[in-house]
Amino acid sequence: MIGSILFLIWGLPMLAAGLGLVLRKQAPFISILTIAISFILSAISPFIVSVPSVISYPWFMLLGLQINFGMLFDGLSIVMGSVVAFVSLLIAIYSYRYMYGDWGHIRYWYFFSFFVGSMLLLVYASNLIVLLIGWEGTTLASYALIGHWYTDEDEERWVGDKGRYALGVPMWFTPSQSGVRAMIVTSFGDIGFITGIGMLYKVSGTLSILGIEKNITQIITSLNNNGLLIPFLIAFTMGAFAKSAQFPFHEWLVTAMTGPSSISALIHAATMVNAGVYLLLRFVPILLQGAVVAGLYSSLNIFFTYVLVIGAFTAFMMASMAIASNELKLILAYSTASQIGYMFMGIGAAYFISTPSIALFASLSHFISQALFKAAMFMAAGALIEEFSSRYIKDMAGAYSKMKLTAIAFLLASLSLSGIPPFSGFWDKDLILESTLQTGNVIAYLLGVIGAFLTAFYIFRAFTMVFVNKGDENLKEKEVKEAHPVMLWPYFVLGLLSLLFGIFWYFPYGGLSALIYYFVYRQSVVQLPTTSIYFSPLDVGISVTIALIGLLSAFYIYRNRREIVLKSDALKKLRDFLYDRWYINSIYYKAFVYSLNDFASALRKSVEFGSFDRFYHNLVPRFILGTGERLRKFQHGDIGKYLLVLLAGALVLLVIGFVMLVLMYG
Repeated sequence: MIGSILFLIWGLPMLAAGLGLVLRKQAPFISILTIAISFILSAISPFIVSVPSVISYPWFMLLGLQINFGMLFDGLSIVMGSVVAFVSLLIAIYSYRYMYGDWGHIRYWYFFSFFVGSMLLLVYASNLIVLLIGWEGTTLASYALIGHWYTDEDEERWVGDKGRYALGVPMWFTPSQSGVRAMIVTSFGDIGFITGIGMLYKVSGTLSILGIEKNITQIITSLNNNGLLIPFLIAFTMGAFAKSAQFPFHEWLVTAMTGPSSISALIHAATMVNAGVYLLLRFVPILLQGAVVAGLYSSLNIFFTYVLVIGAFTAFMMASMAIASNELKLILAYSTASQIGYMFMGIGAAYFISTPSIALFASLSHFISQALFKAAMFMAAGALIEEFSSRYIKDMAGAYSKMKLTAIAFLLASLSLSGIPPFSGFWDKDLILESTLQTGNVIAYLLGVIGAFLTAFYIFRAFTMVFVNKGDENLKEKEVKEAHPVMLWPYFVLGLLSLLFGIFWYFPYGGLSALIYYFVYRQSVVQLPTTSIYFSPLDVGISVTIALIGLLSAFYIYRNRREIVLKSDALKKLRDFLYDRWYINSIYYKAFVYSLNDFASALRKSVEFGSFDRFYHNLVPRFILGTGERLRKFQHGDIGKYLLVLLAGALVLLVIGFVMLVLMYG
């Protein structure tokens, strides 16, 4: 019964969503309070229940299977749940002031609380049905919050340059359009995820995470014998790739910046995009363990190579786009997909190295680091955009003179993102790169290293243009000021935590890294073998050197310069290629959106004006009219003839009946 209290971890935010609709003025306070309680309960849950354990209650029957509504408490869910709740709490506090007076603030708080509750339900779910409910809950909430300003009249809320085209396709996006894009792309990935769930149930007869772990050897063997192991894995993880904005599903996240900055922080740091990372971190250890027992470990090579390479490619590709972008939130959006690419790299590398727990922990640790520094950056970006009334970094020059504390917070977060020691982003990113190098996949490693260089370059390009460069003469006349304390302190605290988490990550010996590492991989459903975390001096030197070169290059190039003047046509084309996102968005629209629209238009014309129209509006009426005309010739109004036909028909029926009796009875 005491353990049942832990259902409040996800239940309270859900309750807050409903109460906020009734107690409208108190909606922000209810949301903040309930998320705070959720964080406390999540953090103390190991002291309430034994770890790992499941708390569940009978729910409903599905095809003869009893489905329980339950929560799984183990090292992985507790760590991720606590981080989600903590970061969401700080974003909620920030939102109180940021959304104050907004015309849709009641709707905002409803979906904000629902978003957090759905993510926590997803993380703590004990079976795939409950997980799927939370999974789709985040999709619904993201659609509503990305499109929060759905009237689209304020162009400052848009993403992209109005009037810009790439390959004939518009490259600007409104809130209403972006919300739909997010829902469609992620839901497309969910088709594969749900298909994979169905295949799991067909093979194992269970949807419980513990049940899947128990039967994983049978599951893998059966799928492999039917030639479905790799197709199943790709389908099952398709939702994770889409949710976490990995290539080729990354486009939805790029345009998700149309929502409030607080929601950008929530999506990128605490919810939504991290759901895919969690799904892989949850099931990869189970998969690896089952493959070893079944003697089918080598059969997974293709799948994990796929995860590793896609993660590395996404990390590089999105970083390359960020170096050409001029919108602050758009740069951070590229950064998120890129950093999650590193997390996928670590997960993919786990298969190829002797201690998979190290690579998996590196991805988990990078999730924590990203939650801290990316939430800080998005909230700081929101303050900058509101003060300067522009989303472009060139319009924010000179911000340091007016917003010094914001500059410090953004600098701390930027150093962590860049992988500069001792910030938290350095340790886990380097551990991911070292794990990737051990796999022997040189291409993935090089993509990761180049991505690390580009990461330091693009974020310090933005930092230099916003905070180092001096503003124009009009800046003195602008009423630019530091963010309100309720907005400022949440992201300032997160900036400091990016530094403190890094300092104590590996110091004193073992530090927080050892504490989290052993807690997760000795207290989870699958207890992977653990070992000491070790860094190669050579790899560390390469990582630090690459990051410093990127940082200093950006500072040197962009200091006191608004932009680089490109004189070479080749460089201009390269810049346009990166600025227009490798033309991938344009290709998608031409291949799918426009082609399907053309098909629908042609079909409509065919139906309304073509052969279908002639058939229904010409041939069918003429046939009916002609048939009626012929039938009317038999109706002359002569009752005698009608009676004659009636008697003839009756006589025929009598004859037929008599013949049938003779045939039946001889």
